[in-house]
Amino acid sequence: MDEKTWTRMVDTRTSDGRAMIMPYVVAVSATLALIVFGGDAMEDSSVKLAVAAFAVLGSLWTLMWWDGVVTDVSKLAKDQPEGVKGTNIGQSFDSTPFAAMRAINAVVIVLISLAQVLAIY
Repeated sequence: MDEKTWTRMVDTRTSDGRAMIMPYVVAVSATLALIVFGGDAMEDSSVKLAVAAFAVLGSLWTLMWWDGVVTDVSKLAKDQPEGVKGTNIGQSFDSTPFAAMRAINAVVIVLISLAQVLAIY
């Protein structure tokens, strides 16, 4: 793969990852606000179910999105063009613990979702 194509692909996938951060933070914050300030509405079992479903499904969607981004970037790191491999950033790509990043990302998102559901119920 030539450098221009590789760079464009890395930029596209990392942009995809950054695009997901703000919606997830807003969704988690909105869920937290509902839990804290929902008052009597949060006593209704239907509302609890809806908020819990939103929290769990939103987290699942984010987890799948981010896992795909990290997986693709890890594969792109293996496909570095020769002009990139010898650079510091190329060497950094080679030593990045992508498997650990995927695991930590999954654990954090699952814990956030679990904490929200426990707070709701």
